[in-house]
Amino acid sequence: MKYLALIFILLLLSGCSSRSVSEQIVERALEHATGNGISYNGASCADIKRNGSGGNYEEWYQKDGKLACACNN
Repeated sequence: MKYLALIFILLLLSGCSSRSVSEQIVERALEHATGNGISYNGASCADIKRNGSGGNYEEWYQKDGKLACACNN
């Protein structure tokens, strides 16, 4: 519940005008909720792959053509 409050506050402060801030908030919320590493920013995929603890690492391209990845433990 505290994560939801934090996300709500951050969204209010950012005004949802910056897509990258919103994406970062969603990524962190998903990571905390699932315990998995996920990134919708291709530049972070090397870190996700390296930090994945023996899980199933996957990469895919989003609708906008950008690389995304996850390490599902």
